[in-house]
Amino acid sequence: MEKLKLYQYHKNFPKKFDQEKKKISKAIGNYGIYHIGSTAVEGLGGKGIIDIMIGVNNWEEAKDIAKKLKKIGFKHVHRKIEKGELFLSKHQKATLDNVHIHIAKKESKVYQDLFSFRDYLRKNKKEAQEYFRLKTEALAKAKGSRVRYNKLKARYIETVLKKIKN
Repeated sequence: MEKLKLYQYHKNFPKKFDQEKKKISKAIGNYGIYHIGSTAVEGLGGKGIIDIMIGVNNWEEAKDIAKKLKKIGFKHVHRKIEKGELFLSKHQKATLDNVHIHIAKKESKVYQDLFSFRDYLRKNKKEAQEYFRLKTEALAKAKGSRVRYNKLKARYIETVLKKIKN
């Protein structure tokens, strides 16, 4: 079983995103490429993985982008189309040097929610600190299991998203 680790925020996360964005943009062309997830929130700790969102208009675009991304090292494709996204990563395991790419339809719930959650945490530093505390607690309860860790965080994320929408 893969053991997850959490890391403090590092000032190099935005630089790493910019480096990846350049490579991705060169490979896929003119698409919006956005930094999301914990590494996109200054001061927020997490798994240290650079999460990237690419919005598309349809699944044919997503499939074409995925083919191009495979050529530049995103070899692990995690099909989540039923959840509204296509997900790729450089490494199968959650390592500090990993990059995750989420491809979703621009009008989808998952696309909107990921940006809403990121933006809310950027504006609310105390909430970001609370989220990191919760992630630390979830990691201990999950005993390093990514699946259990994500389930434990999900309720909190949904609560925040409901708060944002009200």
